[in-house]
Amino acid sequence: MIKINKSLVKGSFILLIAYNIYNVLNFFFHFTMVRLLEVAEYAVLASLFSIIYILAVFTESIQTVITKYSAEEKDEGKLKNILKKTFRKSLFVSLILFVIYLLIAVPLSKLLRIDYLLMLLNGIMIILAFTTPVNRGILQGRKKFNSLGINMITEAVVKFVLAIVLVLLGLSVFGAITGTIIGVGTALGLSFFSIGDILKSREKKAETGGIYSYTRPAFFVTLVILTFYSIDVIIVKIFFEDDLAGIYAIASILAKTIFFGTQPISRAMFPLSAENNNDKKRSSNVFFNALAIFCFGVIIALVIFYFSSDFIIKIFSGKEIPESASILFYLGVAISLISLSNLILLYKLSIGRVNGYYYLFIFIILEIILLSVFSNSLFQFSIAFITASAALLWASIVLVND
Repeated sequence: MIKINKSLVKGSFILLIAYNIYNVLNFFFHFTMVRLLEVAEYAVLASLFSIIYILAVFTESIQTVITKYSAEEKDEGKLKNILKKTFRKSLFVSLILFVIYLLIAVPLSKLLRIDYLLMLLNGIMIILAFTTPVNRGILQGRKKFNSLGINMITEAVVKFVLAIVLVLLGLSVFGAITGTIIGVGTALGLSFFSIGDILKSREKKAETGGIYSYTRPAFFVTLVILTFYSIDVIIVKIFFEDDLAGIYAIASILAKTIFFGTQPISRAMFPLSAENNNDKKRSSNVFFNALAIFCFGVIIALVIFYFSSDFIIKIFSGKEIPESASILFYLGVAISLISLSNLILLYKLSIGRVNGYYYLFIFIILEIILLSVFSNSLFQFSIAFITASAALLWASIVLVND
């Protein structure tokens, strides 16, 4: 019998509220952009955001690692040392990757039919993707869920308001991306105030040898998950006409609300299961609590998608798009499978059961092959996406373990 974990329920509830506000604001960001931009322009914005989501592999993996170590480290002086070292190294690596990105963006801009200057501007997110999660990881690990939630909401508000203003001023996709960058930058600056108690503490040298060996599986697992739910939009942009790519992007962003909506559960679960990783019974109880909450939310979302897809698409886009409505439920199923894989893999990361994580890369290749081969129609493409996502879930359960 599962014992209710009050800390998980409380943490999930706080983050659920914060994340839902954050996600609602992001939803209205896309809700507004799809009305202010042409369908083809929105396809460009969706492709750029897919690149941002893939870049978020650094954000998520760094935050995961810092969360684990800040949950276990009780000495604020040592935590300050970890914070400073990680921030410096993250900034240094991000600048190197930014330069590499600028070179890769040249052929990529031609392949995706996107202005190179837009690709360049989008690349600034690399620097923010490396630095923002350091502070947020500490907030999450110390279970400062209120501060973490406020920080995320601030990011979404600034992004939403500025993007609308800049697009209305005629900057189109440039305005939307600029607003996003300023929003994340603002949140980064404010996060330093939330960890003021750690920054004011007397610094002590911390042993961080194990942090790098833990970073590798955390980075790889995050890379697989974020690539899995992002790359479909990029492949659609390559194989389909711009208008069809935009139609798919509208359904895709709605389906991804399942992933974003279930993130509070896994984020609240992670520090609690990491904190209890020496007690298998307590850590497994945390996981099964999270799984029950997850399944409840996903089932509700899929039922709504199945019975109200036309209505949802019309409300979101402002017009009837039968092609988007016809694939919304299928994309929702695919994203649900990816979200469940994410929950399972994060739990295994929190308790150190990550042997075999490198096998997951095979399933990214499988996804790319399936989506590339089955690209004769959006329906066929969506079924291929479900198949690849189901394979990832199987791998997460069977291949990644002790």
